[in-house]
Amino acid sequence: MYLWWGPSTNHRFVGSGEHIRHLLHMGQVEGGEWRDPMFLGNNGVATFRSQRFRKISETCCSTIVIPPMEWDFPVYNTHKMIGQRIRNFVANGNMLVLTGGILAVEFINSYFFYNIELADGNYSPGPYRRLKDVPECMLQGPEVLPQKGISVTAVKKDSLPSGTEVLWGTPRSSPVFMIKFCEAQSPDEGMPPTKVLPRDCPLAERDGRPCSCGYIMYIGYNYQEQYPTRWDRVLRGAVEIMNPSYSTPQRGYKGNKEVVIPGTPPCLQKGAKEYDWPNSGAYSTSKVPKANLASQPEEKKESRGRVPNALARADQKIDAQQKEIDALENQVRTLSEQREEAAMRRAGAASSESLNQLKSQAHQLLHEVHAREARRSRKQNTETSLVKAVSTLSKDVENIDTKMNHLTKIVSARHKKVVDKYGIPNGNA
Repeated sequence: MYLWWGPSTNHRFVGSGEHIRHLLHMGQVEGGEWRDPMFLGNNGVATFRSQRFRKISETCCSTIVIPPMEWDFPVYNTHKMIGQRIRNFVANGNMLVLTGGILAVEFINSYFFYNIELADGNYSPGPYRRLKDVPECMLQGPEVLPQKGISVTAVKKDSLPSGTEVLWGTPRSSPVFMIKFCEAQSPDEGMPPTKVLPRDCPLAERDGRPCSCGYIMYIGYNYQEQYPTRWDRVLRGAVEIMNPSYSTPQRGYKGNKEVVIPGTPPCLQKGAKEYDWPNSGAYSTSKVPKANLASQPEEKKESRGRVPNALARADQKIDAQQKEIDALENQVRTLSEQREEAAMRRAGAASSESLNQLKSQAHQLLHEVHAREARRSRKQNTETSLVKAVSTLSKDVENIDTKMNHLTKIVSARHKKVVDKYGIPNGNA
């Protein structure tokens, strides 16, 4: 963790920079001033132009806390090396914590190309409640943050960019939020990385340009008060986000209190709400236990007779409909079985007809062979040719008989399966 101790920080004894330095327990007195190896920008040596910041911006998992900018504002060309280096620092998995007010918002808008707007009139009266889904280390902060005069500068929620997580706020404004800032390699070769919205990172990764992301934390309190405040716990929690060895406190965290909404008094009830006073729960939280408060819905009691009878009738209807469904399913099953049986019968009849045709053709061939043998001529050549023809025909007849026997076996086997499956007598086949 680094603390920005540059020319913009108020180093005086009662200044905001001194308050934050004391809060983070950093620095030692040397040569009449506070010095620390983790200071940045002290005496103008390690500013954004320095080689030290360049090395820090190229590594991961660091946090830089910038106190309120009271004495100066860093002005650089946002599109050139220094501005790009500031963005690279955040995008390389680091966190930049900005405190203060208007100048901190202007720093974010200028160097990260956002358009965050201040609350109407540059003032939000608060109070600011902590949201439920905040980082674990921020749970050590208070549940409610106050507005102390004009010390807190809030921004409009509607103007916050995509990827912002509001930590404390009102329905319209927020003084503490965290922006997820991402960069990816430029599609143009040789150009610096480009800003990418967190929701567009999957598309960039498909294009072969994976995103690298970090966070910008804004705490809109000027830390000019020298006494301990609730805002001190917010800053302590913010610097622990990047801590790899952070552990939950032994006493745990204090959860948000449940907000009890009272009922409507009788004198303010109108129309149909006239008789809701006994069940509305408009009681004092100090006299009634939590089990009887309006935040918990009251269990409805069943009436006698009507509701049980109606439920019984509904159950009877459901049972009757279920029986009808079962009967229809049985009918469908029976019809499908009958259809299969008829198909098998048709197939058996067709096979028997084809067998009869083959037998008749075989008998005709045999009859022709015998007739040809009876009409043998006296010539030896003619007899020889007839003998060859007869032998050829006899072989054909044998082949036909073999095929007929094979077909007869197949048909009889199928018929037997039908009889075994459906119980059809042999006469109906």
